[in-house]
Amino acid sequence: MLDHMITSNKGLEEEFQNRFGDDWMKKKEFIKDLIDGNNHKEKGTARSYMYEIVANKRNEIDVDKMDYFARDCHGLGMKSSFDHLRFISQCRVMFLRDDETTIAVRDKEEYNLYELFHTRIGLFRRAYYHNVTKAVELMEKVISVKMSEAWDHPEVYEKLTDRIFDEILVNKEPKLKTAQKLINNVYKRKLYSLVDESSPKEKIEVEKELIEKRLTKAKLREEDFSVQKVTYSYGMGSDNPITSVYFYKKDNDTDCFRRTNPKKTSLFLPETFQEEILRIYSKNENNKNNENTISLLKEETTKCFRILQLDSVNKAEIESSPGIVNRRRRETL
Repeated sequence: MLDHMITSNKGLEEEFQNRFGDDWMKKKEFIKDLIDGNNHKEKGTARSYMYEIVANKRNEIDVDKMDYFARDCHGLGMKSSFDHLRFISQCRVMFLRDDETTIAVRDKEEYNLYELFHTRIGLFRRAYYHNVTKAVELMEKVISVKMSEAWDHPEVYEKLTDRIFDEILVNKEPKLKTAQKLINNVYKRKLYSLVDESSPKEKIEVEKELIEKRLTKAKLREEDFSVQKVTYSYGMGSDNPITSVYFYKKDNDTDCFRRTNPKKTSLFLPETFQEEILRIYSKNENNKNNENTISLLKEETTKCFRILQLDSVNKAEIESSPGIVNRRRRETL
């Protein structure tokens, strides 16, 4: 995208040349590497810390996250307990060894870092990966399946705004009728409905495939359902990113160290850093014409969960319902 911006804006390349001289191409590649977090060229040098500012591959703590956390918490009316200004004020550039630098933070900020990742999980649960958000995303994928290839063509990608859906709606091309119906359904909140979800402890890809096969065998079409995998994490899979953070002490700001065993800090800290969830959605509108298909999908989903020994979120809600408990008491009596 940076290359496209330079070539498509007249005079910008000349500005780069005037500012950086003959090395302007190297400077441009340097900027791209900073954005990508690719430090292979500077690894083991005194400038290696610079690759931890925008896209930190060492521990996933960078200004990119801090920026969208502050923006989205404000937009969603959520309060973030992570103070990015305080965190930045406590950072220092320190030497790991004679020829390599990193960004270290005061040891007392460790709890503040856990709040950063706690905020991340909260945003993903309440917004980015909320079941309604993902339902809309599934519908938009059907509408814009070809648009997903646009990122490979910057001149097309830069034109992809929310306006594209309005342009589809007013287009009279017969081939766009399905897309127009889906867009109208999104605007009218006639969304794909969540049938059930579960959080397998392992082998989630295998279980996702087994559920899809079983639902297909039960005379359900691919147009009737979608099995979706959702992953919540601290950003480094099942690993704790805090163990990759370097700290320094107040009385020694020349040496840095890592917390290899967070339990020595506190027993209240989390032990699990990734959760994967399987969700089953019904793609059919909830009306009389689709009653049988939706009922079949619900029944088969329940069977799949029982066979695979997966805990059902919906079942847990039903089991704990006072009405169900009272009914069972009457049946027992």
